[in-house]
Amino acid sequence: MMLGKEIRLSRLLDSESKRFVGITVDHAMARGVLPGLVNIKETVRKIILGKPNALTMHKGIAEKVFPPYAGKVPLILKSTTFSPYHPKYDTPVADVEEALRLGADAISVGVIVGGPEQAEQITHLAQISKEASAMGLPLIAHIYPRGSEVKDPKNADAVSYAVRVGAELGVDIVKTNWTGSAESFAKVVAACPSRVVIAGGSSGNDLSSYLQMIWEGIQVGMAGVTCGRFVWEDSNPAAVIEAIKAIVHSGASVEKALEIYRECKER
Repeated sequence: MMLGKEIRLSRLLDSESKRFVGITVDHAMARGVLPGLVNIKETVRKIILGKPNALTMHKGIAEKVFPPYAGKVPLILKSTTFSPYHPKYDTPVADVEEALRLGADAISVGVIVGGPEQAEQITHLAQISKEASAMGLPLIAHIYPRGSEVKDPKNADAVSYAVRVGAELGVDIVKTNWTGSAESFAKVVAACPSRVVIAGGSSGNDLSSYLQMIWEGIQVGMAGVTCGRFVWEDSNPAAVIEAIKAIVHSGASVEKALEIYRECKER
């Protein structure tokens, strides 16, 4: 592995567990300006208090909001986005040169597979992979089987295909859907030689079930989680992050993680 890439990856992964807890605030173009993202400066401030392994955002927000936190949490530049107007296509909005200029430790590409829109998106992923590799920049891909020919985006075979696309094209960390159970997600991990993390989203009905999902994934070899809405829509994002880190990095039980969450909120 190229030294620059190894150094950057070491900043993204926990030094002990070698796993990843990332937070994303790249939702506004994709899903609208959701509650929790309106005051993005305050949201980022609260997230940083939880000390996640990285924070993913678009270039304009990074330039306006991230400077006070440089060196405290690694930055990942999101380089594509879908939207309510093109939900099955992640269009390019940034590149490797911009990621390096902003001091990012990785570049993130979104890809939606399972339909005719897939071809152009994986072509773009392959190009970014080539450029990122040449510059020693880790590549993260958010790959989901949500194309027009996919009946169930949480089907284990469909998700396995999605993550394998990422591995085949040189992605270092692949973010994808949780399949609903540890048994089914074990198939996904087995199909992907790259690190696999799950998308947080709104999968959990409450904090306990959300943490249970993460705990089950860790048991079958997933490399962590990338969270968004479930973290920054909470009244105390840092407390949620601390609870998640306890499971991912320290092997804590769900009960222990909930205890940590309550203690953090009290502090």
